[in-house]
Amino acid sequence: MTSTTTGPAAGSTTTSTGSKVLALALSETRLMLRNRTVAVSAVFIPLVMGAFFAYSFTSNGGEDPPPFLFAMVVASQLAVVVGMTIYVTTTTTLVARRHTRVLKRLRTSGISDAGLLAATIAPTVAVGLLQLVLFVPFNAYMGMPMPADPLALVLAAVGGLALCITAALATTVVTATPERAQITTLPLVFLILGAAIALAVIPGDGLWQLLALVPGAAIGELAGYGLAGGAWGPGLAGLPAVFPALVALVGWPVVFGMLAKRSFRWDPRH
Repeated sequence: MTSTTTGPAAGSTTTSTGSKVLALALSETRLMLRNRTVAVSAVFIPLVMGAFFAYSFTSNGGEDPPPFLFAMVVASQLAVVVGMTIYVTTTTTLVARRHTRVLKRLRTSGISDAGLLAATIAPTVAVGLLQLVLFVPFNAYMGMPMPADPLALVLAAVGGLALCITAALATTVVTATPERAQITTLPLVFLILGAAIALAVIPGDGLWQLLALVPGAAIGELAGYGLAGGAWGPGLAGLPAVFPALVALVGWPVVFGMLAKRSFRWDPRH
């Protein structure tokens, strides 16, 4: 007579892992909100800057502002959120957890490396998405028209998130301490903000379309297409006008993701 033993069901293991990831994400959220410096820089300042851009770009002496100014508003708001809330905060958080050896200790908790990183990043992504949602009624109050191509705006937001999350993972490789993150993240933040605002107003035809290949520029170009339309019309070499922006939207996250996968470190840097 033989007896059989059964291990835990695969479903229960998956549920347990999911619960651990959720618990870690909630813990990271509490830590972020309790840290006044992070809360102000990640939550308050991007909202204030986004509102300031909307007010300053659309204040036109009582006259209706030209359409391209609304594209600049959306591009700058997207760039500020993905650049400051997502990129800077994610880089600082990951480096801080690595510096205190929290990341290394959590690798023994049964959570996969991908789940551990996702739980650490999730709070900043949630805050960034909430900020973008809050800008919608505010922009409507400032007189912004309905977008002609909502899909282009969604692609700008999703692409911006992918760019800055992967860039944050890659930037941790050259960032030794949380304090150093304020320096190592500056070049890309300025590049994203400048390129996004510039591409929102530069004509989207001819060789100008190639500027969309600059990191962050696709956000501005898609913001312009989102409000004015024309994203899927003929452009350079007969391809859709939005094609260079889509290439950059996919290409840069892939590049940064490969760099992070190759060089990301769990141990503190000195």
